[in-house]
Amino acid sequence: MTAHICLSLRPEHLNRWRQAFPAGTVVDALSSISRTAEGMTLIWLHAGKLPQAHIDEAIRAVRELLSEARTVVISSTPTQQEALLALNTGASGYCHAQATPQLLQQVATVVTNGGLWIGPELMTRVMVAAASFFTPVTDHPGLEQLTLRENEVALAVGRGASNKEVAEQLEITERTVKAHLGAIFEKLGVRDRLQLVLFLSRSKSGQ
Repeated sequence: MTAHICLSLRPEHLNRWRQAFPAGTVVDALSSISRTAEGMTLIWLHAGKLPQAHIDEAIRAVRELLSEARTVVISSTPTQQEALLALNTGASGYCHAQATPQLLQQVATVVTNGGLWIGPELMTRVMVAAASFFTPVTDHPGLEQLTLRENEVALAVGRGASNKEVAEQLEITERTVKAHLGAIFEKLGVRDRLQLVLFLSRSKSGQ
């Protein structure tokens, strides 16, 4: 059974989260989170309503406290920059704090099963931003598992190219691009394009 814990200094803003997870716990300090929690623990960080000044600091603090826990950032004013920062620091999800209880439960299901959640409203903008914010690492050790063509497809996607653009660049069909992506996802242990971008990237700013 998954334990849901939300870190927030403004619990009155968490009505929908409480509806989604009636057995969940809201705390106002990391020290209130048990280090010996059993089973899957999902930590929800209320961006802008945290003891820490920056969301990346909060994510790192959670990972130090509970290395096996997964983290989702919820924000009342979500932005693509904050989403990228959260995911690049190790969060498994990012969504609006006022999402419906059903959507929050869906986020929890995806994250507890090893996926990343960012939401359709931000996905396109984040993928575009990722292409400018991150630089694909061409010597990433994971690329050794790929064939030459898979390597080319992976790096093109890492630079923000769509399937159509990859097909045009490599003079192959979109169907072939999709087939290569399926093989790439399996070999690298990622679930989607966003995970692939994060897997193959490093911040230009050195973060």
